[in-house]
Amino acid sequence: MAGGGGGGESGEPEFQIAPMIDVLLVLLIFFMSITSAEVLKVDKNIVLPVSPNAKKRDAEVSKHEMAVNVRWDKAAGKAFLNVDDREFPELTEVVPYFQEKKKNDPKLRAVIRGDRELPAIEIQRVMNVIGEGGIADISFAASNK
Repeated sequence: MAGGGGGGESGEPEFQIAPMIDVLLVLLIFFMSITSAEVLKVDKNIVLPVSPNAKKRDAEVSKHEMAVNVRWDKAAGKAFLNVDDREFPELTEVVPYFQEKKKNDPKLRAVIRGDRELPAIEIQRVMNVIGEGGIADISFAASNK
């Protein structure tokens, strides 16, 4: 007689490992793509200032955060602004971009990731531009190491 269900002669069902591996690989790819998208928002060339009181960011608040990377070039004596992998040579060019992002997310918060060498006047200019873009919630990134 023919038996169904893929069982052997003992009547015990066999464990199918191939579908389990497929599901695990799909989950692995999913989590890798999410993680890499989050990491792309930060500029690796920026050396953050050190603060012993720096705290980890809240997961709920981070959903509405936008990284504003400000890198200082000593040779040129100029600050370079990078937001969402887009370089803005002039600070005023980013205002419409901030306005559009704020319109899409009313809880939007800007996190300024300023280089350790960045002069305070440049941070003030970036803060003014963020304010002109309609974003009132501004915080700063620092390292605790």
